[in-house]
Amino acid sequence: MRYYKIFVDNTSGLFTYSDENLEYEIGDRVKVSFRNRERSGIIICEDKIENIDFKVLPILEKLENEIQLSKNYIKLLIWIKNYYLTSFEQVFTAALPADLKVKYNIYYYFSDIENIFSEKIYTKYSEKVIDFIRKKLTVSRGTLNGHFTSAIIKEMLKNEILLNINEKNIGLNYWYDINYIENPKFLEVIEYFKKREVFTKSSLENSFSKIELEKLIKDGIFSIKKTLKEKEGEKEVKIFSNTLNENSITLTSEQLNAKDTIINGENRFYLLKGVTGSGKTEVYLELIKEAFKNGKGSIFLVPEISLTPQMVERFKSEFKESIAILHSKLSPKERADEWFSIYSGAKKIVLGVRSAILAPVQNLQYIILDEEHENTYKQDNNPRYNAKYVAIKRAELEDAKLILGSATPSVESYYYAKKNIFTLIEMNSRYNNIQLPKIEIIDMKKEEDLFFSKKLLDEIKINLLKGEQVMLLLNRKGYSTYIQCKDCGHVEECSHCSIKSSFYASQNVLKCNYCGRVKKYTGHCSKCGSSNLIHSGKGVERIEEEIKRYFPSANVIRVDSESSKNKEFFEKMYFDFLDKKYDIMIGTQMISKGLHFPNVTLVGVVNADTILNFPDFRAGEKTFQLVTQVAGRAGRGDKKGRVIVQTYQPEHYTFNKIETNDYEGFYNEEISNRELLEYPPFSKTINIGISSKFEKELEKFVNEFFDDIVDENVEMFGPMKSLVYRVKDRFRYNIFIKGNRKNISIFKKTLERKLEKYHSQGKFRIVIDVDPINLI
Repeated sequence: MRYYKIFVDNTSGLFTYSDENLEYEIGDRVKVSFRNRERSGIIICEDKIENIDFKVLPILEKLENEIQLSKNYIKLLIWIKNYYLTSFEQVFTAALPADLKVKYNIYYYFSDIENIFSEKIYTKYSEKVIDFIRKKLTVSRGTLNGHFTSAIIKEMLKNEILLNINEKNIGLNYWYDINYIENPKFLEVIEYFKKREVFTKSSLENSFSKIELEKLIKDGIFSIKKTLKEKEGEKEVKIFSNTLNENSITLTSEQLNAKDTIINGENRFYLLKGVTGSGKTEVYLELIKEAFKNGKGSIFLVPEISLTPQMVERFKSEFKESIAILHSKLSPKERADEWFSIYSGAKKIVLGVRSAILAPVQNLQYIILDEEHENTYKQDNNPRYNAKYVAIKRAELEDAKLILGSATPSVESYYYAKKNIFTLIEMNSRYNNIQLPKIEIIDMKKEEDLFFSKKLLDEIKINLLKGEQVMLLLNRKGYSTYIQCKDCGHVEECSHCSIKSSFYASQNVLKCNYCGRVKKYTGHCSKCGSSNLIHSGKGVERIEEEIKRYFPSANVIRVDSESSKNKEFFEKMYFDFLDKKYDIMIGTQMISKGLHFPNVTLVGVVNADTILNFPDFRAGEKTFQLVTQVAGRAGRGDKKGRVIVQTYQPEHYTFNKIETNDYEGFYNEEISNRELLEYPPFSKTINIGISSKFEKELEKFVNEFFDDIVDENVEMFGPMKSLVYRVKDRFRYNIFIKGNRKNISIFKKTLERKLEKYHSQGKFRIVIDVDPINLI
C-alpha cells in the first residue's frame, strides 16, 4: 500500500489518499472522492507515515488528459506556499490559467421530492418555485410509454396522479401527488420522477437569482452534485516555426564581456549593472539565442506591461513564432493558449511580467529580470510572492542561470553582489559611446511658479524650437490630490476610506485611489454648497493643463493608468511618439523605464519629492531609482540629453548623488543607514495586516493577537493603525516584524501553526506579507 499527500481542488491543505497497486509521480493529476464528491487532485509527495490511525480513501484513477506538472515545478509551488505563508489553493490558482484547470459538471437535484409541495414550501417560495418544478416534471407521452404500460398510465390518469396538460404532454398532478406517495402501487412512478429531478447549473441559475438559489439550497430543497468532466483526448499541440533572425548583433567589448562571463561562469546568479542606454537588452537577446540553438528555454521578465510593445516588437523580430507573451491584459483564452504552448514545448521563450516566472518552460537555461529593482515584481495580493526571489529558487531547482539587470540595482541585490553571492558585471558606457545626460537639480523654494521652474520652461521652449521631444514625469495621478472649500473648510473625502478624494478633470469625477469609488464632480462643496473651492496638490492632469497653457501649439500626450486602460494604448502611444506625432509626453512612473525614443533630449522631473516624503525606509532608494531611470530616457540618440530635477529638498544626499550619477556613493550612504537600523539586507521582515468592519472589536482583537504571537527572538512593532486607516469600510492595523534570517524562519513556522486557530474568525481578516514592499 502506498500513501500520497494530495492537493484537492478548492481546498487549502493536503489530504492523504492511498493506492494498492499503482505508483504515482509527483505532479500527476488524479480523481479522488472528497466529502462524497468527485474532485481532481495533484500528487504533491509520497506520504511516508508508517502507522495510519485514520481512514484513508483510495485514489479513484489517474486523469490522463489533464495537465501533469513536473516534479521541480511542484517543488517550486511548495516553496512559494511555505516561504510566503500562503495556501496551496492560492498558489495553484496563481500558477495555472483558469481555462486549463480541470472542469466539472455541476448539477442541482431535489433533496426531498415527497415534501416539495408542502404548505411550508409553497408559502416560503411562492408560485415561482412551483412553476419551475412543474415545467421540469413535464414529460412527453412517448417518454412515459417507454417506462410504463398503457394500463398503468390509464389508471394513473383516472386517479389523477397524472394529469393531461394538453393533447401532447402528460405530467404529474402537482396538487394531488402527495396523497398517493404511500401507495405501493405507484412507488415505481415516484422513483421514476425522482430520477429526473436533476438540472444543470445554468438551467437553475437562469430561473432563480443567486440569493433565491442560496436559500433553496440552505433549506434543503436543492442539493448540488459535482462530477469531473474528463477530457476525451489530449489537447492539440500547435506547431510553430523555430526559425531565428540570423542577423548577428555587433556587441561592444563590455557587452561581449558580459555575455561570456555569464555563459562561462560557474556561478548561478549574476547582477548586470549597466548605465541606461548601455545595451543590456542586446546581451539578453544573445544569451537567449544561444540557449535556443541548444534546445534550451528562457524566461525574460519586464516590470510592467508598458514596456511590452517595444520589447514584443524586438523579440518577435529576433525569435519569430518561438516567443510566448504573458501579461495581465490577455483574455483567459489567450493566456491559456500561450501557457499551453509553453507547457507542450512548442514555444521555448517567454516574455512577460511578474506572473511569467511561473511559466512551465521546458529545459530552462536562463531567467532574466530586466529592471530588477522594480517594486512591481512583488505581488500585492495573495500569494504575495516576489518574482525575483521565486526566480532565485527556480534557478536552483532547475539548474538554470539567473541574470538580474538594472542601471540602479536594489540595495539588497548590490549588497549580495558585493558579498560575491551574485557575480557583478558592470557596463559603464552607453552604446556607441553616447554621453549620459547632464542633470541639474533645481530648488523650487526659490521659484515663483508652483509647477515649473524658469529653467525647465526655458529648456522646453528650446526643445520645441529645435523639433526635439520632451518627457515630463510627475508620479501622481489625477488633476489635484484633494479639493477644499474656502468657505466652510470641508475637504472632499471618500465615504468608504480615510483618504481624500482625488479630482480627475479628464473624467470630471472625484475618485478614491484606494477603493476606486467614483462620484461626479459638481463644482460645489458637498457640505455647504459653495462653489468657492481650492484644488490642492498637483497631478499629471494638472501638469498637462499647465503645459498646454504655456505651449498651446505643442502636441501633448498623457500616460498614466487612467489614460491607458485600453490594452492597445501602450502600443499606439509608443509608435506615435516614436513617429514624432507628439512633442511632449507627460506621465507617471510608467514612462520612467525601458522606453527608447532617440529624439527625446530633455527630461523634466516636476516634483522629485513625492516618494522621498513617504514614511518608508526605502524612500531614498526608490527616489534615486525613479529619477535616474527617467533621466536615462534623455539623449539616447545622437543628440545630447539634459535633465531638470525639481525638488524642495536639494540638500538631501539622494539628489546630490543623482546629480553626479553616483550610484556607488548613494549605495554607501544607504547601506550604512540600513546596517545601523538593521533593515534589509541585514534582516528579514514580515508585515501582518489585520482588518475588520468592526472598529472597536478589531482594536481588542489585534492586541490579543499580538500577545498570542509575541516572540522575544524577533523585533515586533505594533499593533499600529495603518497609514490609511480605513479602506473599503475596513479598519486596518499592522504588526511589523524584523529579525535575522534564522530567527525569522523559526518565527514563521510558529506563526503558521498559530494562524490555524484564526481561520474561522469571520469578522477579522489576517494578511501575512513576507518581505513587504508596500507598508502603507
